[in-house]
Formats: sequence, C-alpha cells, structure tokens
Amino acid sequence: MDTFLCILKAIAGYFILMFAGTNLLGIVVRGIRPTLKKDSDGNLVSTVDTASTGSIIMTILFSVISIAYFYALYHYWNIGILTAGLILMFTRLPDLLFEMKTGQKINSANMPKKPIDVMLNILSWLALPLIWYSLCYLK
Repeated sequence: MDTFLCILKAIAGYFILMFAGTNLLGIVVRGIRPTLKKDSDGNLVSTVDTASTGSIIMTILFSVISIAYFYALYHYWNIGILTAGLILMFTRLPDLLFEMKTGQKINSANMPKKPIDVMLNILSWLALPLIWYSLCYLK
C-alpha cells in the first residue's frame, strides 16, 4: 500500500511541478522576448510590446517568484524535487519558444521533431522517476 501511495504522490507531483514550472517560465520568457503574431499564411501581423513599464515589472516580479519557488522546493522537500522542477522547466523552454515563434499551441502534428526536441521530451518524462525517488527515499 505504501508503494502505491508513493507512486500516486509522484504522479501528482509531476503534474503539479509541470503546471507551476511551465506557467512561471512562460510569464518570464514572454516578458523578456517579444511575441510575434502571425496570420494563417505566416505573415507577421503585429508584435506584442514588452518594453512597457508594466511588462518589465511583471517580468521582474515573476522572476523573483520563480526564485522563491525554487527555494521552496529545496527547503520544504529536497534537492531531488528541486532538480526535477528545474528539468521540467528547462525541457519546456524550446516548446515555449516554438509556440511564441509560430503563434500556435504545440500538438502531435506540428511538434518539432529534431533530435534535441526528442531528447528533451524524454528528459521531461525521466523527471517522473526522479520525483518518485525523491519523495519516497530521499529525506
């Protein structure tokens, strides 16, 4: 029963870390790099201005929140959970940049299939056993 509970905690932890890390990363990266809006033919329609005072303040604020997030992962859990959170954020970065470049959400049809993209997808799934090990065996 204890092993089953550990597996459930790891799966829930994976999705929580993925959700929190992806959203924090998305807000910070979108504040740093301008978003290009394109029409269906691929022509540039407009860019989103990231140089406004509000955008700069939000980027700085969410950068600080990201640092606090990493501190909380280490302080309240352990180095394994922190590492898994970093891996999940790092592996999401190319997908986020692709979405910003094309203006489309990634799905199985338009997902980049370069070797680095495949390796990062595998690495993101390898964070799941790391979370399991960190929650169940690291203290």
